[in-house]
Order: sequence, then structure tokens, then C-alpha cells
Amino acid sequence: MRGVTTYIMRQIAWPLVFATLTLTGVIWLTQALRFIDRIVNNNLAFLDFLYLTLLVLPSVVAIILPIAAFCAALYAFNRLASDSEIVVLSSTGFSRIALARPAIYIAMIIMAIMYAITLYLMPLGSRTLRTTQYEFRNDLAGMVLLEGVFNTPTDKLTVYIRERDANGDMQGVLVHDNRNGVQPITMMAEKATLLRTPQGPRLYMVNGNRQQIDAERKSLSLLYFDNYSLDLDSYSQKEGQIWREPSERFLSELFNPDMQNPDDVRNYNKLIVEGHRRLVTPLYAPALILIAIASVIGGEFNRRGQGQRLIVGGAIAIVLQILSLGVSHLAAKSIILIPLLYLTPLAFLAAAIFMLREPALRTRIQAA
Repeated sequence: MRGVTTYIMRQIAWPLVFATLTLTGVIWLTQALRFIDRIVNNNLAFLDFLYLTLLVLPSVVAIILPIAAFCAALYAFNRLASDSEIVVLSSTGFSRIALARPAIYIAMIIMAIMYAITLYLMPLGSRTLRTTQYEFRNDLAGMVLLEGVFNTPTDKLTVYIRERDANGDMQGVLVHDNRNGVQPITMMAEKATLLRTPQGPRLYMVNGNRQQIDAERKSLSLLYFDNYSLDLDSYSQKEGQIWREPSERFLSELFNPDMQNPDDVRNYNKLIVEGHRRLVTPLYAPALILIAIASVIGGEFNRRGQGQRLIVGGAIAIVLQILSLGVSHLAAKSIILIPLLYLTPLAFLAAAIFMLREPALRTRIQAA
């Protein structure tokens, strides 16, 4: 019995690993493309890029793992049935539930992994990603200023440099400050250097002038300078009081929103539904795995293959995923419908178990 259990688990495990890595890699790559522009504009190293993309992985894996588990179980049991191994095992006294037991063990492992992801790793990754993106976006000292191009590190700041010398200093610099649209400021200098200081990033300019236009008075003030220090930290977008998105909150924060915070009050339903969704999502792994198994061994064996059964199993899995999205949307509008979040996977899980508890698998082989 133990040998058969180990064998079936191994037949599921390898396709599961392959499907998880493949699907995760594809989705991870598409998500990583979002950071390319930020990498270029903020002069981030490859390790910074890798760190940002790795923070997205928990959310990706939480979506992929149940689907990969379904595909792996469907593939493994269809292969066992095609090779007549299911027939041999059932003829020696294995019931359907006994044949499904190895897959149930794997489903329990996947559930544990998914609870670790949804309850801890996913919110941790989401909030760390937001904080890191904010830091990179406002790191004006690390920004890349291209030669011969009007660079816009922020919406209200434009920088143009003619060229850079061998030391990295900028030659022929123009800075336009448009934070005050009525009184824009333009600075020009022969040389400039971008430095980090304890007080924040500074742009040190040499031999230039500062021009400020007063649109209301229609006047121009001109100031020549030998040395001028521009405080770039004042151009940074201050984050202020952060409102944590539902995806960035841990379970205790979702179920206990701050009712003194207007944003929490306005998004109360979303926070509560997200908390229940975190608890429900891992249940889809055993539901999908048992649906895959029931669709393969829940009927007569056919030597010609079980393509129709595979199609039915895939269709049921798709319906389950669509229902999960629909129920989440409805529950966000009315929290009275939250029990439907739990009922959806449990109902499909119960139906799959019922199919597996039917009389022993019939081994009659249809004529070719």
C-alpha cells in the first residue's frame, strides 16, 4: 500500500513542479516587464530589478499553484488510466478513494503552502514592493540624466545636459522648475554635479544664472551665481500617511480595520471580503485536484482514451474559477454573501468526493 501511495504521489509531483515553474515563469516575466522603465529611469542595478520582481512572486504563485495542481493530477491519473495501471490496482482491491488518497496528501501539502503564502508572504511582499517602489521613485540622487535629452525625473522638474565629462560631471546644464505654474524658474549653469548628502540629494551648479518669470506682473528676475545648490529632496513626492491596500494587509488588519480612518470605513467591505478570500483560496487546491481525479476514474475504462472526460474535467475547473471570481465580486458589494465564498469550493469538493465514493471502479473494457 505504501509503495503504491508513493508511486502515485511521484506521478503527480513531477508534473506539478513542471507546471508550477512553467506557468510561474511566464507570468513572472510579464510582471517583470513593468519594472523595465523604472530600472532605466532610476539607474537601478540588476539585483534591485531582481528584488522587485521576486516580491511579486507570492501573489503569482497563489494564483498558479491550484491550477498547476489540477493540471498535474489530471495528467497523472489520465496516464495511469491509459497505461491500465488504474485497472490493475482496482482489480487488486483498491477503491476509488484509496487511489485518490495520494493526491489528497499532496493537496494537503499544497493547502499548507498556500496558507503560508496568502496569510503571510503575499501581504509582506505587496507592502514591501510598494515601499521599495516609493524609495526608488523618489531617489533623485540616483536618477539617470541622459545627454542631449530633456529628462523629467518628476512631473514638475525638467533637466537637460549637453554632455558628461570623464569624471561624470555634467556640462551645459538647464533645469526648469514648474512647481509654481505662475512663477516658473529656469536655471542654467556651465557645470553641475549630482550628489547625495545627509540632508538629501543636491544638484551643485557652477557659473550660471537663475531666471524666474512672474506671469501676473509680466516681469523677469535674473540672478547670476558662481555656485548654487539646488535641493532636489523638495521635488520628491512625499508619501505622507499611507493607506494600506487590502492586498498589503495581514489577516488581523483585514478583519480589524481602523473605523477612525475614512478610507478604511469607505473600503470596509473590500477589507472583510479580502480577509475571507485569503482563508478560502487554499481550499481550491483540494477541490480542483479531486475534480481532476473524479473526471478520470469516475466511470468505465475506455481503451480508446478518455478525451471527453478530460474536457469535462477542464470545463468544470473553469466553471469553478469563474464562480469564485463572481462570488468575490458579489460579496464585495454585500458582505451578507460572504458564506458563498466558502460554499463554492466546498460544494465542488463534496461533489468530487461523492463521485469517488461511488461503487468500486468498473473495469469493463470497451471493445476497440
